[in-house]
Amino acid sequence: MIRKNNLLLISMLFASSAAVAGGTLRIGVADSDGPPIAEFTGQKLSGGLTLDIGTALARAMQMTPEFVIISRRRVEPSIESGKVHIICNANPAWFSNADKLQWSQEIYPQIERLASLKPMPDLRDRAQLAGKRIGTIRGYNYPSLDSLFAQGRAIRQDEAHLELELKAILKSLSDVAVVSELEFAFWAKSRPASAARLKLHPMIVTSMPTMCAAAPDAPFPVDQLNQAIEQLQKSGQLKTLLKNYQWTPKAANPSYQ
Repeated sequence: MIRKNNLLLISMLFASSAAVAGGTLRIGVADSDGPPIAEFTGQKLSGGLTLDIGTALARAMQMTPEFVIISRRRVEPSIESGKVHIICNANPAWFSNADKLQWSQEIYPQIERLASLKPMPDLRDRAQLAGKRIGTIRGYNYPSLDSLFAQGRAIRQDEAHLELELKAILKSLSDVAVVSELEFAFWAKSRPASAARLKLHPMIVTSMPTMCAAAPDAPFPVDQLNQAIEQLQKSGQLKTLLKNYQWTPKAANPSYQ
């Protein structure tokens, strides 16, 4: 015989389980994110890695994804207040309120390498950058290169975005440029003729783990989010998804690994 208070406890447990397994997963997307992280049609997220990963995570958590577009300056308050449940393509180092949020395990690394015209010899360490004009993104920090710039051993050439960095290389206005692998791959796929003139070097400028920031009062435990990430990793689904956003250079560029 089940007592009345036990029935209440059981019903509460079932309700809690249902809330975790179902419902809507509100996924925040910064309007400043560009391809291939996010592609927008008007005010709607229409493609990109955030859409694919968010949809896959929601499915693994048995929830319905809802993508909420927010301005870059509202990213931190939106996740802290619970307006959105998660924001992926994130790292605690990029959030001033990181200690107030919950964090998932790593999903994939964000890697920045050096790009140049062929046939520049492979760049493997900072010493080889001495005297070079290095294309960078205005406002971005590059701790591993700061000493070169500060000592005047290399010239930093700021551009507004990656496409301008690569145009400067193609016109020989810069020697190399620091580029995100994912952003470079998106650019290269749509401009194969120009990409054929370039190479990515073995040297890694930065490698940062990307993960999901979760709201302090998210309607699910972070363990459930991590289980969903692990499910995507173990099934090979995440690897297959990421492969769609990678650049496979021609045989003429064997130095890229």
